[in-house]
Amino acid sequence: MSGKQAGSGLAIVLAFAMAGCAAVPTPQAPPPAPAPRPAPTPAPLPSPSLSWEERALNPGGWRYDAGSRTATFAQTGSASPLLTMRCAGGNLRLTAPLDGAVALRTSAGTDQIRFDGGAATVPGRDARLDRIAFSRGRFALESGSGALTLPVQSEIGRVIEDCR
Repeated sequence: MSGKQAGSGLAIVLAFAMAGCAAVPTPQAPPPAPAPRPAPTPAPLPSPSLSWEERALNPGGWRYDAGSRTATFAQTGSASPLLTMRCAGGNLRLTAPLDGAVALRTSAGTDQIRFDGGAATVPGRDARLDRIAFSRGRFALESGSGALTLPVQSEIGRVIEDCR
């Protein structure tokens, strides 16, 4: 064996020896998971300052559940719906954070719905339901405790048809 080959062999052995001396890092424990945040409660309804046709729509979306024959409108990120429309025994039960005489505003005109304790019952064939379903893009429910301005979407018509 020549000196040159012995030198390169020695270099390889020394490289392996040094690599074996390197400290092996120990894995650190992962940081603790953040505590889950409770679902935010919906903000109180604003008092209407603009006409219902000029106000911004309440943020959120409609959901329809065929099993319970219910349409709900909830704010994005909130578990509590702003409005629930549920078919029960041929009547439509509306549930919202409103009370007393509530003005129903649609593109067909203004009607009244009486909410007691945050709920109202409307017969399934009541013309006010058709006015909501066929209103041009939006409808509003207004009372002394606040107002809802909601988009008209197919979920409303589906739950109304469930009651007929």
